[in-house]
Amino acid sequence: MKTVFQLSKVINILALCCLAGLAYGLIFTGILQVIAAILFVIAFPKDKLIYIYFAIVGFFFLVWQGNIFGWQFIFPLGLMIFLTYTIHTKKI
Repeated sequence: MKTVFQLSKVINILALCCLAGLAYGLIFTGILQVIAAILFVIAFPKDKLIYIYFAIVGFFFLVWQGNIFGWQFIFPLGLMIFLTYTIHTKKI
């Protein structure tokens, strides 16, 4: 469990580093953060914040209309902050 949790933290940090790639980095950041969230839910299946994260991710994809510059891209910024907070404030 501790190894999966540490791997989740590392993947989250790598995802945040992908933001330097701007538009392409945003895609990789999203992919890596979902992977980090899946690993986090494996390590801590009873944590409620991670399920809120997945609900917001699902809502984002429901309202997103494929427009790269739409108003919906407020969600990814909030999701990045929320997942980073959830992962890095968790005590083992």
